[in-house]
Amino acid sequence: MDCANNTAVVSWAASQGAVKYSVMAHSAHVNNDSCQTSGLSCNLNNLTCGSLYTVQVVAMGDSCSSVPSWPLKFNSIPCPPQNVSAQVSCSSNTLTVSWDAIGDADHFLVSLAAENGESELCNTTNTVCFSSNATCGKTFTVQVTSVREHCRSVHSQTQSIQSAPCQPQGINGSVDCVTNSAWISWLDAPGADSYTVSGVAVGRNDYRANCTTSTNTTCEMKDLACGVLYNFSVSAKNSECESQPSAPISLETAPCSLSAITAVPQCHNSSILVVWDLMEASKRNTVYTATAEASDYTLLTCNNTGTSCSLQEAQCGLHYTIIVAASSDTCSSMRSPPSRVSMEPCPPTDVRVNAACEHHRAVVSWTPSPVAETYHVVAEAADGHTHTCNTSSTNCSLSELHCDEQYTVFVTAGHENCSSKASQNITLNTGPCQPTGLSVTYQCSNQSAMLTWTPSGPAKDYYGCAQAGNGDMLYCHSTNPSCVINRLDCGTVYNFSVQASDGTCNSSFSDPVQIEAVPCPPAIAEVQLFPVQEEIQVMRFSWTQITCGDTEYMLTLTGSLLGDSQALFELSSYWTNVTYFEFPLPCSSNYSATMKSRNAAGMSDTSMPVYGTTAPCPPSGVVYTGNSSFATVSWNASVFAVNYTVYDNSIMPKVQLCSTARLSCSLSNIASSDLEITASNAAGESEATNVTKMVTHARRRRDLQEQMSLNGSISAPVLDVTHTTSTVISITWSKVEGASFYSLLVIKQSRSHEHQQLTVYGESVMLTDMRPNATYCISVLAIYGDASGPESEPICVQTDSGLP
Repeated sequence: MDCANNTAVVSWAASQGAVKYSVMAHSAHVNNDSCQTSGLSCNLNNLTCGSLYTVQVVAMGDSCSSVPSWPLKFNSIPCPPQNVSAQVSCSSNTLTVSWDAIGDADHFLVSLAAENGESELCNTTNTVCFSSNATCGKTFTVQVTSVREHCRSVHSQTQSIQSAPCQPQGINGSVDCVTNSAWISWLDAPGADSYTVSGVAVGRNDYRANCTTSTNTTCEMKDLACGVLYNFSVSAKNSECESQPSAPISLETAPCSLSAITAVPQCHNSSILVVWDLMEASKRNTVYTATAEASDYTLLTCNNTGTSCSLQEAQCGLHYTIIVAASSDTCSSMRSPPSRVSMEPCPPTDVRVNAACEHHRAVVSWTPSPVAETYHVVAEAADGHTHTCNTSSTNCSLSELHCDEQYTVFVTAGHENCSSKASQNITLNTGPCQPTGLSVTYQCSNQSAMLTWTPSGPAKDYYGCAQAGNGDMLYCHSTNPSCVINRLDCGTVYNFSVQASDGTCNSSFSDPVQIEAVPCPPAIAEVQLFPVQEEIQVMRFSWTQITCGDTEYMLTLTGSLLGDSQALFELSSYWTNVTYFEFPLPCSSNYSATMKSRNAAGMSDTSMPVYGTTAPCPPSGVVYTGNSSFATVSWNASVFAVNYTVYDNSIMPKVQLCSTARLSCSLSNIASSDLEITASNAAGESEATNVTKMVTHARRRRDLQEQMSLNGSISAPVLDVTHTTSTVISITWSKVEGASFYSLLVIKQSRSHEHQQLTVYGESVMLTDMRPNATYCISVLAIYGDASGPESEPICVQTDSGLP
């Protein structure tokens, strides 16, 4: 066993046929160790202290192993003691060391080593050791080692402990008759961390004085009574013990036969006025001397034969102890009791201002002024605003400062009825004011926001901020009162604010403006029109997809039926995530289509409208006039129709007989009686109306018109609308030679097809009492006795809305 390294060497005799050997060491604590070798010895290097090991060796051949050898037992080194503690007995200088044993040990060795090299060894089978050689003023290092047989453990953790400090020696003292105090000194005591001086008046237990110091070996015993004999002694202390008091020394203070005096500091005059009463039976020319000792031990004196004198050149920030004596000897019996006063504090120095610009606050700090009890801070702004602060510490907080101001800051110190002169002025520039008038314009097309605001005083830089609900921040910087924040996340709600900076201070952030990063409204890309069925036309609206997560769309149609401003409709789809929607609308409807989109952030604006009409309704009031050789088909106008077509429906596919934009059509050589007519526009063709009414040999206006047109002797008038308002239409037309008068036909484009026929003498007329925002189709023909000329081309006109 190698105790120094806690290792063991296992050896054995060779086993015939063995190629190698395996060594296993087991302990009761499952702290096992093993090794393998082809030799006849092996090292166990991972032993655990305080364990009993059983070791066995197994011989190993090429394919087989032997049974384990006979077991051999051995102990590892003992474990070091734990929880070592040391205590000193201050009165007997006895040192006690105790510990906890770990594992089985035969005995323990305790080492006590002093810092001067002295040492002591304690050998015990117990778990405690006593030493009576803990002499004063020493520091001992304590170590404990466990021993089993011939092996020792490693040392325990080292402990240090002090013995009691030695009793102070060489006590000396002197009396200061001005301050009525005693100065006590002594020699440094070994082992002492601090000292306490005690003074007790002889025969007067009510007169006591104490003084404590940690580093010096002198101490001033203040406020002693006059004419009293004191015994002074010194005790030393450390963290463990206090020494016995030193041998006492005796000192007697001087008597005070004069009555009490009054001392008054003259603030800012560097003087102290001392007043006293004359001694009884004193001589008229007795000289009284006032002596003042400052806290820096400098002296001031003045004298007078009267009852007062002034001590000059007193310094600010000092305490003074003053006596008056009727003798030049300050320790004579003809002296007053001491009086203590303080001069005004000196002005505070090293004044500093630390501004918290965003919160309109500043912390003012300074170096303490001796004798000061309170401090007064003043901050004066150029706009007249003044802020003050009072404190007994050396810093003070100024709040609610005005932004964009320059303050002058100074501090005064106070003591009793005196205050110091003001400190040097410090300049404090508050930060720029909070920006106002923040406006945010969101650009959904590129997910950006333009911020604008009112400029803030001397600001040099501005920082815009957009904060999302999850705390993510986006910024922009500008030297002008506007900036753009890019890369906004579509679908997120942001709080926008802006902060101004003058390069040193930042303002607080402006009041937030909340904007939703909503998607753009989609643009309608295509309107697909389906054929009219049962006077209903289905339209499929398609739009562009918006690149923004979880976006939904809504399509809205507004318009009127048959051009009637009193027959309005509004249709909306439901919110959908597809990019198309179908609406069925009646024929002859006009519409305005708009889009909106939305997501978690909110709803977009409305898109630009797309205007359109449905296919016209089938023509109504269809009239067939004539015979199979020559006939005229006429009809009423269909709202929003731009063309009419007459078909022969007796054969398939049906044959177009006539296509016109007018309200009548002339046919010749008509072989079929199965005719139909449709109206059409860019949106499609209406369903057909059958031409069912057949009139022959009747003298109708259109027959006469046709006959006269065939003769070619009469021309049709040409209409012109000269003026239109919301209720008035002015019309003129070209003169027809030989006409007796004119027949004017006015048809309102609506479901009711309201119409009126007027007889007009002359070539102009003013139509009144028309409906606002309505469409009227007007035509005119000339009348000749019992015949009529051809009808003019109709003109359709829309009256104004009548709104301002």
